[in-house]
Order: sequence, then C-alpha cells, then structure tokens
Amino acid sequence: MPQLPFVVAPKRETRTISATVNGEVCSLEFPVFGSLLAGEEIAIREHEYQAVVTRESSRLADAILYSDSNEVCFEGEAQRLAIRILSTRLGIPVPLEPTEQRIMLQQCDLIAEMTITLGKAHRQQVLRTVTAAIAHRLPGCKAWTEADSSELPEPLQTAIYNFIGDEQNGHQPAKSPEELIEGMVETLGKLAPQDNSAPPQPIGPQHSGDAADSGPLLLSSAANDSHPSPSPTSRKRSRKVSAG
Repeated sequence: MPQLPFVVAPKRETRTISATVNGEVCSLEFPVFGSLLAGEEIAIREHEYQAVVTRESSRLADAILYSDSNEVCFEGEAQRLAIRILSTRLGIPVPLEPTEQRIMLQQCDLIAEMTITLGKAHRQQVLRTVTAAIAHRLPGCKAWTEADSSELPEPLQTAIYNFIGDEQNGHQPAKSPEELIEGMVETLGKLAPQDNSAPPQPIGPQHSGDAADSGPLLLSSAANDSHPSPSPTSRKRSRKVSAG
C-alpha cells in the first residue's frame, strides 16, 4: 500500500481480541479505526440481514392484527409489539408486558418458525462480518473466505463480531434494551411517530369533507377509493370478517 505524505499521521491503535477455546485463550490483534472500512461495509451487506428482520416482523405484525383474539387495533401498534417480541429471539433482553406474553403464546408456532429463519440469517451475518474484518484488517489475509471463518471456533467468531459491532457504533456506550428496540424500529423504517395533535390523512382520493376525520387507514389493507376510511372500531370488525 502506498504511503501518504501525512503532515500528522493518524495514531495507530490496536485491540487484542481474545476468546477461550478448549480451556485456553487464543488472541488476534486488530487495528482500531472507530468505524467500518468501506470494503467491510460492502462485504457485510447489512441490508440483507435487515431485510430478513423486516420481513419477519411484518409477518408477525399481520398475524397479531388478524388474530381472532386481537387486542390491537392499529398496524403501528402491532408492528411495535412484533419487533419487541422478535427482539427476545435476537438475544435482546426485553421485558415483555402481559399482553406481549399472551401474544407470544398465541403465536408460538409462527414465532418458533421465525426464530429458525432469524437464526440462520444472523449466522450468515456473523460469518460475513468476521470474514470482512479478517480480510480487510489483518495482514496477509486478503483471500480469507466465509468458509475459512466457519472453521474458526465459535467463541472467537463471536469476539470478532462484537468488536466489529463496536467499531460500527464508534465505540459508544452500550445501549439499553429499550434503546436498541427504538433503534431497530427506526432502522427498519416500520414506524413513524404518530402526531396526535392533527387528524391523520387517509390514503387515496377523498370523496367527502369528512374523510380526513374518519381515522387512519391501515397500510396493509387494500385502499377502497369509493368509500372514506373506516373508524378504528369498524376497521377492526371488517378485518376479522374478511380474514374469516
């Protein structure tokens, strides 16, 4: 690599990443940059993992919304509940409320299926991340592959993955579970803050002056241009009838 003519060169900092394998500590020394390298960001393909989480959270939100024992009227509320419940499957220690625990029991088969899907996606994300870190940060390892990473002991994989997570976050203090949840909601783009001070605008053309005051239209329902948006109560009833 060519040497740049720095007036003041950046300070080189390293971190020793260690893990205990078979009762012995193994270590690798990684350079610290305080962020991801461009090549790492491309190789990790975070968007692929987020797409899986988005899809699965949407599936669970629909299941919650269309359930016969539905306790939720609005899509936004169902999405938030889905993200909170699935976060427990991602290892985030979220204390679930009684309503969330009931939903978890009602949707246990679907959540078990999603747990397998999310586990596979997370496993692929770990391998991509570990491979990118080794290939871009360790000398003589440019040809390192995901197959090579899969041969590393899992504790070492986890240690490298966590280090790159710290780099990605700029080594900021660890976030609380609730902050992680809000970060997931924002990242996935699933929820927009509700402004209760103004009536929500319906989707589609308005054919009467009362349409804007009739309540929010659920994004997952088909828009009917010939009628104004139903109220939350009538919408909940009509969803159950159409689902049945």
